[in-house]
Amino acid sequence: MTALNTTQHNRVRRPRLSTPVLSRFGAGLSYLVLIFLTVFGLLPVVVMIATSFKPADQIFRLPATLLPSSPTLTNYVNVFTSSDMPRAIGNSVLAALLTALITILLGGTAGYAIARIRFRGTGPISIGLLLGQLLPVTVLLLPLFKLVSSMGVLDTIPGVVITHLTIVLPLVTWMATSTVRSVPVELEEAAMIDGCTRLRAVRTVVLPVAAPGIVALGIFSFLQSWNEFVFASVVSRSMSSRTAPVALTDFAGQFQVDWGATMAAATVISLPITIVFLLVQRYFIQGMSAGAVKG
Repeated sequence: MTALNTTQHNRVRRPRLSTPVLSRFGAGLSYLVLIFLTVFGLLPVVVMIATSFKPADQIFRLPATLLPSSPTLTNYVNVFTSSDMPRAIGNSVLAALLTALITILLGGTAGYAIARIRFRGTGPISIGLLLGQLLPVTVLLLPLFKLVSSMGVLDTIPGVVITHLTIVLPLVTWMATSTVRSVPVELEEAAMIDGCTRLRAVRTVVLPVAAPGIVALGIFSFLQSWNEFVFASVVSRSMSSRTAPVALTDFAGQFQVDWGATMAAATVISLPITIVFLLVQRYFIQGMSAGAVKG
């Protein structure tokens, strides 16, 4: 009995020295991976911004240098004075705002109907929204071109918005369904018991609770429309509807590419939207995670 008690005592008092070491090693490895991914993701952006300030004779100089030896604003001056990029940026802002607004109205309404109203076909509709995202972009080019052309909105901002809605609206509808389901239905039922109509209950109960998710959906729609290139390049034929990503191709000629102006234009396109996203990222992250947990 004495030997057995001694063995049990030793098992209880045995120190666990490996756990803190493994924890510190895992944390250090995680930080190293995060630092690597951060550098890997930011390096192209740094190269883009640095190249936009380089004179033409320094862009391909060997040995290559990251920072310009004599920074210049000539490339930015050319972008704003000798190209159609300012008008293209205005077209992108208008198209992205319209896409975000229409997507929130239609996607939010459809998402609420799928989440709250029971009707036959709810499951197939939800699955169909996701299956549509599996189609390659090239499969949709010809049908969308014929659709926009038959509607008489080819080479117009509404035509660009229609093509962007085909990309954004199904996914936003599915996301809006999850956002509405995260709001407890008991709150809405309690409001209707107190005399509110369904519309008033949605306006006074659902919308305030789901506001972060709605903001996130609007930001997501805006970013998708702002960065879209393929559909805009197909339905745009002139500067009256050409968006900023499409206008970047104007700096590439048949035999040479003005890389300095291209990088400057890319910086002009990327920097404002990056600043806006950094300012509203708290609402975006909060809205994206709101639908993950049903209240």
